[in-house]
Amino acid sequence: MLKTVALHGSARIGGDTDTLTEHVLRGLRESCRLEETHFRPIEMNIAHCKACMHCATGSNCIIDDDMQRVYPAFSAADVVVIATPMFWGYMTSPLKTLFDRLEALASPAHFGGKDFVLVIGYRHYYGSMIEWLERIAGGFGSRSHPLACRTYDPVTQRDIPVTQRDDWLHQAREIGRTIAALRSPPPVERNPVA
Repeated sequence: MLKTVALHGSARIGGDTDTLTEHVLRGLRESCRLEETHFRPIEMNIAHCKACMHCATGSNCIIDDDMQRVYPAFSAADVVVIATPMFWGYMTSPLKTLFDRLEALASPAHFGGKDFVLVIGYRHYYGSMIEWLERIAGGFGSRSHPLACRTYDPVTQRDIPVTQRDDWLHQAREIGRTIAALRSPPPVERNPVA
């Protein structure tokens, strides 16, 4: 069973990034049993990191809030889906606050060996998020699977709902299928009886 954590940065439940996340999870579910945990930072009580460095002593974060639910789920996860619209070229502020607090787990023991999926809905720019995740995933020996979907057409100046883009939904499912294949144990070779 794959342990999967989805971190939803959008305030819109069922919006573009949630829809893409659901398709990533569908791709995983086609080949694996999942234990899914979802967090919506905008609905949670998460204080800003105080940079007190208490976590650097090997102790837990000194702030007692909803991050105490996130830490064990994130640490145990095989797959972490990070889904966010882009605000001013970066993730939403509630999700950024959550990630700042993940500094308490910044080690290969908690970040290593995972598949990180980055689902982005953007209008103008997205590169900084992909670079950020590739740097973190690579630094801790994990894999990064980005999916950036431009949800705005500058020619018509209209928004494009992801539900109208079968190619994006297909890509999201393929990411899930790819991770499932990477995480599946190799088949056991059986020697034929002579």
